[in-house]
Amino acid sequence: MRIDILVFFLLLLNFTISIFYFQSLLKIKYYSKKVIDTTFENLLFREKYESNQNEKDNEIHQENFIKFLSDSRDWAFDYIDKSQKQIKEFVDMADKEFAFFDSFGILTEKYPNYDTMKKISEEYKKLKNLLPEESDDRR
Repeated sequence: MRIDILVFFLLLLNFTISIFYFQSLLKIKYYSKKVIDTTFENLLFREKYESNQNEKDNEIHQENFIKFLSDSRDWAFDYIDKSQKQIKEFVDMADKEFAFFDSFGILTEKYPNYDTMKKISEEYKKLKNLLPEESDDRR
């Protein structure tokens, strides 16, 4: 009888341990699933965050590039405008002198600066061609 009771308690103990073991396995499975779900959600969130961050970075780069283009265009127009004004001032001042040289310069052919003046006159004409043609509306 004592052996029966001992066997019964051992079986009961074994059954109890098996139930706790099974419960712990279920908890491990549950928490493992939770960890996997949380990890997956974290990855999705991170991917969405990085995607949004990349879009924001791209927008900032695009805005900076557009600003650069606009500033460059403004600078270029300003530079062209200033250059044309300075060339125009030079042309207004020197036009009569070079016209006189082109008309009567042959008389000074024997002077040492004739060749230099001839070259300068040719370059002056090239420089004058850089100016836009004036229409009657501008005058």
